[in-house]
Amino acid sequence: MKVLVTGDGFLAYNIYHYLRNLKQDIKVWNYTLHNGQDILDYDLLKRAIEGKDLVIHTAALTHVDFSISKEIDDRRRFIDVNHTGTFNVLEACRANRAKLVHISSSEVYGKNINPGVPMTEEHPLIPMSGSYAVSKAAGDMECRVAHEVFGQDVIIIRPFNLYGYAQSVEKLIPSFIIKASYGLPLTIHGDGEQKRDYLFAVDCADAIWKAKDLPSGTILNIGTECTYSINDIANLIMDRVNTKYPSLKVYVKNDTPRPNDLSELLGSFQKINKMTGWKPTNYLPDGISKVIDWYFANGAIQPPQELFENEG
Repeated sequence: MKVLVTGDGFLAYNIYHYLRNLKQDIKVWNYTLHNGQDILDYDLLKRAIEGKDLVIHTAALTHVDFSISKEIDDRRRFIDVNHTGTFNVLEACRANRAKLVHISSSEVYGKNINPGVPMTEEHPLIPMSGSYAVSKAAGDMECRVAHEVFGQDVIIIRPFNLYGYAQSVEKLIPSFIIKASYGLPLTIHGDGEQKRDYLFAVDCADAIWKAKDLPSGTILNIGTECTYSINDIANLIMDRVNTKYPSLKVYVKNDTPRPNDLSELLGSFQKINKMTGWKPTNYLPDGISKVIDWYFANGAIQPPQELFENEG
């Protein structure tokens, strides 16, 4: 099978290594983002997809804070890359008769309308976290139109909060780990009681691969059905780092809340479990220990220019 993965960021990295480790007859290519320009070049994209059986579309701008707080031109880039870029990928896949697995985001759901209950694929789309969430929801809608109007072979995957190996340091968990490694305070916005469903990136790659052969039009959440607050994350990291490196004396400091920050994201995995047998194998306490060891061994992964990154 010939597979093209759009983007060369955190999730693309984990998908690439997951596929290589399968030791199957798979050839995999990365189509890089290059500051958003490649994904907006339809002719270049079409040529890259030619001859491929499957496209896994991870390329996106993902820095939620920037999609709220940056200048108009920066915020517009989220619409360009995440919406128009997805439109281009769809058109290029259809022209080449390649199947598409589109990587969306749990942010398309917005606030959980039933707090404490895992969000299913039927949860309404009420994106709240700036142009990032809106642009990802628009990409989803383009995929649904492509399937329903044009009969295109496309699947939508909505992962919850990703973490794992080789994630760049502007994201929460690697930021906390790297700060802890230098004995710096872990900065928490607001009261730290915001809850998230943290999904290990290797588990996400496994879910994507298991879902690739499902019927066109399938929409799947990828979550763990467990939430941890930001305070929980900080405490897990402080406990492990202070135990292993007591001289660092890691601590927390609080800062102003982020605008429109969601109180909870919690994802069901029942649908994908019934359709493929997939379930998470790395839950946060164990997963975060693996990730701490990885960062202490490998160091920080620097964010791309302007903190814009591929999916994850």
